[in-house]
Amino acid sequence: MTDPTTLVSTLITELKGELSQLARELKNRAEWDLSCPVVVVDARQNPRRVVATTVRGITGVITTSRTIDHPLMRVFLVRHKEIGAEAAVNEFLAGPDGEEFAEVWDAYVVERDERGLACWSHDDAAKFATKSKNSFDRRELACVAIAEGEGNEDVSVLTFSVDANWLS
Repeated sequence: MTDPTTLVSTLITELKGELSQLARELKNRAEWDLSCPVVVVDARQNPRRVVATTVRGITGVITTSRTIDHPLMRVFLVRHKEIGAEAAVNEFLAGPDGEEFAEVWDAYVVERDERGLACWSHDDAAKFATKSKNSFDRRELACVAIAEGEGNEDVSVLTFSVDANWLS
């Protein structure tokens, strides 16, 4: 992945025209709520794919996981990056929390098979909602960019905001 700061700067410059309508919508709102506009940018392809949605709708646009917030899954995902998926699964199943991990793993596999590989967790989405509120208070449009991941990661998720007055 490109340096995150450089990528965000490039995206803002490239997509200013597409973001300006949402910035105007945001500026016309008196107060923040879950129907405030936000933007998701798929930066893995060219041309960039821009999806306008709402804070409430963000989990419908970005595949979101309930299971990757579990403490065992968080540790597993770090270990997965170090030694690979199969070795990490075997290690965790044989470990002291093997039974609990097996339940979480099974739930993750079902979720992944039904919805696809998640980019982020529900906790991440909730944090983005808070970021959106803070951005709104500063009259900024909250954005999420999905970029190519580094190393063993499939994707990288960046959140940022852009001054609505500058965009419109």
